[in-house]
Amino acid sequence: MQNLRKPDEVIMKIEFTKSKKKIASIWFISAVILFTLFLFQSLLGKFEDKSQQAWGWFLASLMPNLTLMISVFVKDITISEIDKSEVDIFYVRLTMGLSLAYLTSILLILLVQPLTAKPIIQIMNESSIFLGPFQGLVSGSIGLFFLKKSDG
Repeated sequence: MQNLRKPDEVIMKIEFTKSKKKIASIWFISAVILFTLFLFQSLLGKFEDKSQQAWGWFLASLMPNLTLMISVFVKDITISEIDKSEVDIFYVRLTMGLSLAYLTSILLILLVQPLTAKPIIQIMNESSIFLGPFQGLVSGSIGLFFLKKSDG
């Protein structure tokens, strides 16, 4: 395949390890905030007798991506050599942008219920229509990023 890049076009790169840590920081900080909010809602009876269903929705929204990141970090720890490879900053920005949009969507789902007559569980169930495909895009981006390495 032919290289379509112009000779004077510079591709900005960033160190792979630092980028993974930035993306993971967004996810883990957001997860702590969302978990705390969700825990308080649960303890205050927001989900009534449907707490188990609510927690299932919540954990399914976050855990796959958090688990992927932790798995990659555990693998990285077991490798004795220091990885100095770089990745195109486009992938980092794409992953960060999709992640922030997705995590904000979860937050909005948790906060929107007082503005509507619908029960929170109904809102959660209805959100799966768009949240599922959105999660697929985010997971694909994270997977691509966490598994892609530049050839140098």
